Amino acid sequence: MIAIPLAKKILELFLILFASAGLVKAGVLKSEYSRVLSRVSLYFITPCVVFNAFQKKLTPEISQGLLIAVCMAIAFHLLYFGIAEILRRAWKATEVERASIVFTNAGNLVIPLVAYTMGEEWVIYTSAYILVFNVFFWTVGIRMFDRENGASLKKLLLNPNILAVLAGLVLLLSGLTLPEPLSLAFSDVAAMIGPLTMIITGMVVGSMKFRDLTANRRIFGVILFRMVVCSGIAVLLTALSGIAGRIPSGKTLVVISLLAAIAPSASNINQVAILYNHDAKYASAINILTTLSCIAFVPLWVMVFEAIA
Repeated sequence: MIAIPLAKKILELFLILFASAGLVKAGVLKSEYSRVLSRVSLYFITPCVVFNAFQKKLTPEISQGLLIAVCMAIAFHLLYFGIAEILRRAWKATEVERASIVFTNAGNLVIPLVAYTMGEEWVIYTSAYILVFNVFFWTVGIRMFDRENGASLKKLLLNPNILAVLAGLVLLLSGLTLPEPLSLAFSDVAAMIGPLTMIITGMVVGSMKFRDLTANRRIFGVILFRMVVCSGIAVLLTALSGIAGRIPSGKTLVVISLLAAIAPSASNINQVAILYNHDAKYASAINILTTLSCIAFVPLWVMVFEAIA
């Protein structure tokens, strides 16, 4: 049963978050340091994690698993885009709100959870979701914030996370392996992602008062749609599809894709909101509160899936 060790690992990561927030409150750390660490995480550590996940021998089972994971990631994103469009019309959802509902923190949170609870050999399947996430985020997602310019194909292909996936695929398909020192370097850097992500989020939490987080009352609606409605629909549709029972190690593979789909709102959103002059504080509040709420919701939805799948 994955839900119990998953809950324990989430709690462990959040202890790091609360410690980081405490250091900011005590004046030991400054919240603005989180910007630099965010760039380190987004453009250095996460690509190392993704690339490191592909350093294994390609087997028919891995090929099939990656294909299924990619298809599931596309299906989840299309589902969320549909829900976001309904909310745009019926609830007047803003760009920040719609992006927060569609895009999840699949890399920063899910990769360490999968590595810790299932083993590093399963991290490769999170890369499928991250690949699809990056394609949608740096195209359709950017268009939400900048309708005039959007994102170019050049920017998409030069994104370090996309480059990491492409380089990893080259290694996987060619059967080439890295020299041991280089391989160990990638592995050591990749191991930093879980604690560093929680430190960054904790630094932001430590700089804010609770009343600032809930200043915009619509945030409770975003949390409801992101963590309950979208996640619940994803879990039910996946369980009812029966896909977990049709492939080898299907349940574990499907749970990995589900973890990415039911994760909190992506931390990338507040960075893009800053860049394109949208409500960055609101985007940060959504990221923080959905991240905090995942302590309860992520293990709960995994338990639901395990019970009905």
